[in-house]
Amino acid sequence: MKGQRLPARALTYWRVRLLLCCIGPAVLGGFLFYTAAQLFTIVTLIWVLVFLLLCFVYYPMYYRCYRYSISGTLIRVTRGVIYSQQDAVYLRNLQYTTLSQTPLQRVMNLATLKLYAAGGVVYLPCIHYEEARLLRIQMRRKMDTEVDDGKMDDH
Repeated sequence: MKGQRLPARALTYWRVRLLLCCIGPAVLGGFLFYTAAQLFTIVTLIWVLVFLLLCFVYYPMYYRCYRYSISGTLIRVTRGVIYSQQDAVYLRNLQYTTLSQTPLQRVMNLATLKLYAAGGVVYLPCIHYEEARLLRIQMRRKMDTEVDDGKMDDH
């Protein structure tokens, strides 16, 4: 599927978030294993290896595989590294949308757009805030149009 990629800042966001999530457990592990130097060294090496693999192998691959497209009637998201997953939602099935930002996303001018439909939720993570805001407005208009069309058919 050809579609839009996430902005390059999304990869940076995932890496910074991973780093922030790893600092706390690493410091806690240092206090817990302070007396067992050999065990601390092994745990630290494993921790660093997992961090490096996620940061420089998995996240770049995930970033390259993540695509989304929005047509006049359908929203499609494709992602996956080990296996590919594709989510699609018809705009007529949308019930509501939410736009959220973590503090780190706010600093990086990114946002997450969640699209709630009858069959589930589709996420558009780490897209530019302004793009997410405009997409939400467009989708709300299309949802309102669908509702208005449905009411007209009932009368």
